[in-house]
Amino acid sequence: MAVRIRSLRETQGHLRRLAAGRLLPLPDEVASRLEDLARWGFTSRWPDLQRDLWILVFATHPDRATIRFHDQADVLADPTLRQLFLAYDHAYDLGADDPRLDDLARRIAEANRERYGSNEPPGLDADFEIPALIQGTVNASSPAWERLDSLIRAQLNA
Repeated sequence: MAVRIRSLRETQGHLRRLAAGRLLPLPDEVASRLEDLARWGFTSRWPDLQRDLWILVFATHPDRATIRFHDQADVLADPTLRQLFLAYDHAYDLGADDPRLDDLARRIAEANRERYGSNEPPGLDADFEIPALIQGTVNASSPAWERLDSLIRAQLNA
C-alpha cells in the first residue's frame, strides 16, 4: 500500500509540474513522430489525440512511457501495422454497427497476437491504469471506436 501511495504522489507531482510549465510536455522524438503521422495519411484528429495522450503518459509514468512509445514507434514503422492504425483512425466516422468494424477488429487482434503472443505490450502491467484511461478517452470520442475496442477485446479474450 505504501508503494501505491508513493506512486500516486509522484504522479501528482509530475502533473503539478506539467501544469505549472516546469516539465517539458514531450521528448523531441515523440514530437517528431507526431509530425510523421500527417505525412502517413492520418487525419488531423489522430496526431492531436496522440499528443494529448502521450503528454499524459509521459507526465505520469515517464519510465513506462518511453518503453511504450518505442514499441508504438516500431509498430508504426511497419507499413502493414501502420495500415491497421490508419484504418482505426479512419473508422472514427463509421456507424457503430458498420460491418467493416468486425473485420478490422479481427485483423487488429490477429496482429496483436502475432506481435506479443499472449503477453501484454511492453511497459504495461496490472497496476498501470493509464491504458484504461486512454482507451476510455478514445472510446468516448467515437461510437465506432468504442465498438471497435469492444470487438478487439472479445477477439483477444476468445
